[in-house]
Amino acid sequence: MAEPGETTVDGQVALVTGASRGIGAAIAVDLARAGYTVVINHRDSAEDARRVAEAGGPTATVIAADVADHAAVRRLTEEVTDRHGRLDVLVNNAGVTLPDDWRTLDPARWQRCLDVNVTGVFHCVQALAPLLEATGRGRIVNIGSTYAGMGVGAIAAYAAAKAGIAALTTAFAKELAPVVTVNLVAPGNIDTDMTRSVGEEFVAATVAQTPLRRLGTPEEIARLVRFVVSEDAAFITGQTLVCDGGHSLR
Repeated sequence: MAEPGETTVDGQVALVTGASRGIGAAIAVDLARAGYTVVINHRDSAEDARRVAEAGGPTATVIAADVADHAAVRRLTEEVTDRHGRLDVLVNNAGVTLPDDWRTLDPARWQRCLDVNVTGVFHCVQALAPLLEATGRGRIVNIGSTYAGMGVGAIAAYAAAKAGIAALTTAFAKELAPVVTVNLVAPGNIDTDMTRSVGEEFVAATVAQTPLRRLGTPEEIARLVRFVVSEDAAFITGQTLVCDGGHSLR
């Protein structure tokens, strides 16, 4: 029996998109260790996803799907339903960044960034909301970015897409209440391959501009997500929770 203030998650199922590495992998492992049956989604990183599943324990499973593809997300939904019969938590983490000069950014790359980062969130919520509603207390956490509100031309497509996720978060929080809460976790500069891909000069500059003088860790974002999906956060919806070491303070 759970103690007062403690929540048992036995039998609850969580799906984390883009969970083969970085923040998504940390969230998947953290939720699995907290007792959730975790579905690890990836597009084309089967080996990495398998390693995450091994770290998450025997109940973790892997399902491949490109969240930018509407039909693929429908198949993902069918697989989750067939395997588990329910879904309690959806973490929309899948994303790509494009460290490019906006003046020369190829239109196809711009579109891909929007398709994965923001349209993918819409596809997943549209397809999976009925499963979340059926539980009577579903949780959606969208992974955004503090860069959604900061003017950075070098990642203009990424920032625009993340701003779109923020708009979807508030819209879905209203639409799915009172049964499902929908919140956005906005990381700042986190020590992942994606952040490092922008370049070490960028990393050094952002650390220097961060009051806590370091990058965040994927595990710190994972712990925040675990709080947001818990009963302790049951009265929080439509909100943005920033975890950036103070980098966005001005």
